Amino acid sequence: MLNGLTVVALIPARGGSKGLPGKNLMKLAGKSLIERAVECAKLPDNIVDMVVVTSDDDDILAEAERCGAIAHRRKPEAASDTATPADLLEDFFEGEDSVIINHDVLVIYLQPTSPMRTPKHVSQALDIYRANNLKGSVVSVVQLEKSPYWTLIIEDGKLAPMFPDAFNKNRQELPPTFVPNGAIYLFKYTDFVEQRKIPTPGASAFVMSAQDSIDIDTQADFDRAVALLEDR
Repeated sequence: MLNGLTVVALIPARGGSKGLPGKNLMKLAGKSLIERAVECAKLPDNIVDMVVVTSDDDDILAEAERCGAIAHRRKPEAASDTATPADLLEDFFEGEDSVIINHDVLVIYLQPTSPMRTPKHVSQALDIYRANNLKGSVVSVVQLEKSPYWTLIIEDGKLAPMFPDAFNKNRQELPPTFVPNGAIYLFKYTDFVEQRKIPTPGASAFVMSAQDSIDIDTQADFDRAVALLEDR
């Protein structure tokens, strides 16, 4: 628990993957992506009360149990190609078989496709949440290498800047820009219920490096993660 607040680490892991079939069970340095995600939820002082892997796949659910997590079988409608994070959150927290009675809980949402994320990263994100007096949300982000202020659009077959006032400025004159890297989302479920989406507006940023922000979607992503882990 965190200051009396129940903490649930939720790891979403569908069985189907168009880009890299079976990726959630693929192993990096001898550990599956599921195992790596579960390890990230095992924090000091027993802060995390419940580690849950939610999936529609028998093999993933078996791997979750092997790693010491609760295996939650997702309903088909919450595991389709069009299912959103909101669908799986509602399936776990509000389904008929839900073990959560009080919805005032802190959710640590950890996608297994972020294998370079570590327990230290999760602890650092929690430190930001503590600094905010357990209010709002925290989202991990990575800085963009190329500024979106230099984006071009095509009008009548010709290039035009999307942001004309910023297009000719030097990189140093433009503010740094970031995107969520998918590794860590911290939010109260009651706040999610109000928005029906994550991340919630006004989230605090937890900045991670480009290397630690690898998201496994293709074989090339996986191979890059393998190479990085070999160098550590």
